[in-house]
Amino acid sequence: MKNKIIILFVLALFVSSLGFAGEQPKTTATKSIILSGKIIDTTNNEQLAGVKIACSNGEKVFYTDLDGNFFIYLEVNSMENLTLEISQIGYSNKALKLQDLQANSGKLIIDLQAE
Repeated sequence: MKNKIIILFVLALFVSSLGFAGEQPKTTATKSIILSGKIIDTTNNEQLAGVKIACSNGEKVFYTDLDGNFFIYLEVNSMENLTLEISQIGYSNKALKLQDLQANSGKLIIDLQAE
């Protein structure tokens, strides 16, 4: 009886140690980016609702609210070549580099040209 308990204890200890034997995930330095602003029509300065804002890495898509406002929160590993692709039916698409947008602090105002 005592031998069975010892064997079960050793077996349980062995099985529980297998969970820690795997490769540990590599930690990468991520950077949090927060952008907010408004998208307007260049000809009449009206706010544009439902404008699609997609990050070039394809992870997230955002849309403006009824007043043309947007709020973007991203966690990225690298800022290189990341762009925001802005599109709306009836307007020319626009691609803006994330580094340039982040350099402009405060609330962003992005204008779209009607086609």
